[in-house]
Amino acid sequence: MIRKLSAVVLLLFLVAGSATAFAFWDNLTDETDVTVTVGEGVTLSVTPDTFSDGNLVPEGVVLKDGDVESIEIEYTVSLDQDILNALDLNVTVSNKLINGSADNIGLVNIDVNPSTTTIQNSDVTVTVTVTLTEPSTQAEYDAIINGDITFDLTFEATQQ
Repeated sequence: MIRKLSAVVLLLFLVAGSATAFAFWDNLTDETDVTVTVGEGVTLSVTPDTFSDGNLVPEGVVLKDGDVESIEIEYTVSLDQDILNALDLNVTVSNKLINGSADNIGLVNIDVNPSTTTIQNSDVTVTVTVTLTEPSTQAEYDAIINGDITFDLTFEATQQ
């Protein structure tokens, strides 16, 4: 009987000791403060540098004083901070209009030529050349003569 009682008491001590040990280990904590700094983005800057001037006429027509067969606009594109990896540079032309109308916009040709298709830590020169196709009818000619050509350019740098 004493053996049984000793075994029961020993068993109680083992269970109590295990619970105490578990509670001791379970209550150990370690706190570490972590600070994460949020970075700031890179800004793409576009500056128009040069603009050739004149009255735009189709190639091959008789030129008068002040007439030109193409208009060139040169832009400098840069980033405001150095970056580690090059970005793809895309230039998109949209909203082409003549005199506020898109009716004869097929006569306007806009060619975008960046000096490179990627941008990193050096400036990129983008040349936009505007030319005019000769109207095929008198009505097209009358609709565009002395008109203003307008368009939007969107410059975008994206990860490769």
